[in-house]
Amino acid sequence: MNDVYLAFDLGAESGRGVTAEFDGNKLSLTEAGRFPTTRDSKDPGPDGVWRWDYRQIVKQIQAILTRIERDQRLSGVAVDTWGVDFGLLDASGTLIEEPVCYRDDSHLVAMNEMLTRIPAEDLWSATGIQLLPFNTLYQLRAAQVRNAPVLEQASRLLFMPDLLASGLLDKPVATSELTIASTSQLLDPTTRTWNRALIERAGLPSHFLQPIVEPGTLYGTTAGGTVVRATAGHDTASAVAATPAEPGKKWAFLSSGTWSLLGVERSKPELSIEAFKLGLSNEIGVLGTTRLLKNIMGLWLVQESRRSLARSGQELSYSELTSLAAAAPDAGPLVDAADRRFLAPADMPSELRNACAQTGQTPPESTGELIRCALDSLALAYRRTLLGLESVLGEKYDVLHIIGGGTQNKLLNQLAADATGVPVVAGPAEATAVGNVLAQMVGRGVLSGYDQARAVCRNSFQPETFLPNPSAHQRWIERDQEFLSRTGA
Repeated sequence: MNDVYLAFDLGAESGRGVTAEFDGNKLSLTEAGRFPTTRDSKDPGPDGVWRWDYRQIVKQIQAILTRIERDQRLSGVAVDTWGVDFGLLDASGTLIEEPVCYRDDSHLVAMNEMLTRIPAEDLWSATGIQLLPFNTLYQLRAAQVRNAPVLEQASRLLFMPDLLASGLLDKPVATSELTIASTSQLLDPTTRTWNRALIERAGLPSHFLQPIVEPGTLYGTTAGGTVVRATAGHDTASAVAATPAEPGKKWAFLSSGTWSLLGVERSKPELSIEAFKLGLSNEIGVLGTTRLLKNIMGLWLVQESRRSLARSGQELSYSELTSLAAAAPDAGPLVDAADRRFLAPADMPSELRNACAQTGQTPPESTGELIRCALDSLALAYRRTLLGLESVLGEKYDVLHIIGGGTQNKLLNQLAADATGVPVVAGPAEATAVGNVLAQMVGRGVLSGYDQARAVCRNSFQPETFLPNPSAHQRWIERDQEFLSRTGA
């Protein structure tokens, strides 16, 4: 009988359960259920803080697990999510308050205040993490300002994957999985331990931080008898673990979804001042690797535009939006897709149009022009990030692997190839769920390590290749220079 694993993969817009059957050579996937993770309002509670509906998410996960356990025997289950967010538990293991969403406005205020206490360069050298307002470090400061007793009352901080895994067990997990912990800006990137000196300098408590464990660590067993393990809890770590890279290739990755995370896999962190100035980040991956990458807004630009259009009565699917964008002019306005102004705007179309106008460009008018502006701006960000990585590391990359749900946007895949000038290999779309399962299999000893895991991935899925068009690439060089002259960015 083939082994069957269950992966829960949660993003900022939706979560799903995916079963993966392994026949000894390749995986076959089946979606077992999908559910929303967002709330309609940014102000769901009386304190005006944007929070995740943790209990509803756990209820959805438990329902899918119970149904699957009733129908078949599982070899394991694990949870991966977005980074940085967490829950605080008291001494009895009870969640003190619902986890705050990383897009809450209070985090930017906390980061700016923190930077008056600790210089940005010091934060970088101590953690190797890109300075972004939603990092756990600033979330803790925001919580301290909002309600300091909550931090003192807490006896355990669990990042979202470990918190949700706890919902499948009869008691909370008492550890922090390494890859998710590395997103927090609380970790020393070299020793891979909590940087308590930095945390103390930041004026924050650290008594609630848990021992750090590797992906694949056994957490316990569900009431139905299924083994629960830590996976590579950060969804990007799981996705990159499932990159079907060929041995010997110089490759970069782009995890494409709500966020775009473009980077390379390294054996050690890159802590140079050049990497800091480029806004790069050192996140820990599987088997001792470090992902040197940059966070870019990603398809959030399209998702939020679609939401705003729906509110105005224009209900369009993602495929319809992409078709409209493909028909729009290919030399329209551009914005900086890494700009924090797009993190949580009240209205994304207005924000995109304002950004264009402020740089002397004609704002997009039609829906197709608006979405094309978003996609073109992502392609420009990919081009600049890849060039920056090559400059910092002194290396050239001959293939860009795009993984994750964003691979289904073929227009964006081709734009990425044209803008960067390197071939794009797109797939698998379910890379995060696949990586989740591979970590379970490595932890269980079914696979010897990630060389074998990536071979399984290559056996299981057929990626699609997008070759750069030379004339289109030349136009991107010119558009890049023109945008630079307009913005200085």
